[in-house]
Amino acid sequence: MEEASVRRVPLSDHVLFQSNDLDCARERVAQKFCNHRLDIIGDRKSFRVTHNHAPGEMISLNYISYGADVLIDPGELGDFYLIQMPISGTATIRNGSREFLTDRSIASVLNADLATRMKWWQGCAQLLVQVRKAPLHAFAMRLLDRDISGPLIFDPLIDFSRPEMQAWRRLANSLFRAAEIKSLPGSGLQNVLHEQHLLELFLRNQPNNMSLFFNEQRPGAAPRHLKRAEEFIRANVAAPIGLHEIAEAAGVAPRTLQLAYRNAFGISPIRALTRERMRRARFDLVAGEASVTDVALKWGFTHFGRFAAEYRHEFGELPRETRRGGALRQ
Repeated sequence: MEEASVRRVPLSDHVLFQSNDLDCARERVAQKFCNHRLDIIGDRKSFRVTHNHAPGEMISLNYISYGADVLIDPGELGDFYLIQMPISGTATIRNGSREFLTDRSIASVLNADLATRMKWWQGCAQLLVQVRKAPLHAFAMRLLDRDISGPLIFDPLIDFSRPEMQAWRRLANSLFRAAEIKSLPGSGLQNVLHEQHLLELFLRNQPNNMSLFFNEQRPGAAPRHLKRAEEFIRANVAAPIGLHEIAEAAGVAPRTLQLAYRNAFGISPIRALTRERMRRARFDLVAGEASVTDVALKWGFTHFGRFAAEYRHEFGELPRETRRGGALRQ
């Protein structure tokens, strides 16, 4: 193994290691990511690992190439997500039940809580954004102004033909270019804000099981009592509350609150409560960790046939279809 400088590749001022040794490569990559199986499945003569690494607060920026065809099997990543963007070559990615081929137009995000298995084909080199799981979840909760338990799950296929994700990739590339400059002006807080901007755009534009909360319509300048009502609904969505409890928390009469909701959203406060419960149910069903019956009961739906019909009206598919997968795809 050697630690010498390399040809000009992304993050070439941040060389972590280079090696022709399989065991060394497995151990060194695992130090920054997680324990994993790494096997050469092609011509061993072309095996040559380069790993460049620039640490941050919530994320780290990485460049990795293996040279040869390799099999990588980390199982569940556990405490981080990994966004992988090929800049040359191709890779076959399996995360959870999804399997697809990535190249310069299709990237991947490996979900922390879903098993991963990959084949990087000879000539594949990728930019990787490692995102710490706990800070990302806390950041998403702050953006949504909600306390949502359970795993955050992205559609693992990133389609760079979408204008929103083209803009995200430009921002990510700018961070990689900035990292080439060792003495950046304005480190610390400024760098954290850049990371947060990158992650907020990813949360808003890459389909995930929180997307339905990001996509909700909110009035620009809502009355104070309407904001209090919304906060109360979000904080007590699993409790047996009704119009009178919501109005009392908002500090207005039920009729006043009904008019405010009608003017702002075109629906009643109870309908807003039902929609919030439906969104929470969908979040749980996408995670697939509980049965449809358990999810319905958790969010106050005791008539299962009515729940299924209303869920289908709201989301265009039955609860069992969401739980089987595919709800995140566009």
